[in-house]
Amino acid sequence: MSKITLHELNIQSADFTEILAGRKTHQVCLNHRQYAVGDVLILRELDENGEGTGQEMNSLITHVEQGNTVGLEDGWCVLSLANTTPLLGIRLIGYLRDRLKEHCDYTETAYPLIKKAGSTASQAKRTVQAGRCWVDEANHFLKKFPVES
Repeated sequence: MSKITLHELNIQSADFTEILAGRKTHQVCLNHRQYAVGDVLILRELDENGEGTGQEMNSLITHVEQGNTVGLEDGWCVLSLANTTPLLGIRLIGYLRDRLKEHCDYTETAYPLIKKAGSTASQAKRTVQAGRCWVDEANHFLKKFPVES
């Protein structure tokens, strides 16, 4: 049975986003942990002030380029990474966002019918407002990950 080692690393937000999106596939770092192919990095995002954002992801090490080669100083390494965050999840967020937007549109269209039936539309309006807030958050998140449908 093979043993997988987990390494917890804090990385800057820009690098975190690029790795999560699959655009950055490597990380240069000190090789003080004896990184090996098959190990998993638990990457934790840091904001501009070096504070944790609470966001994290896993990334599989697929290759380790050791220091003292190709211009790397001894003690450093380049880790080749495979993003283990599924693209399907990002697409699912887009799908759910689109369905919720449609639901909000339909509910808004029904306001006159609700009033005509003698009811108040205040609960429906609160539901639509909360739904639109989620749609805005999803849009903000998805801007980081241009994904073809």
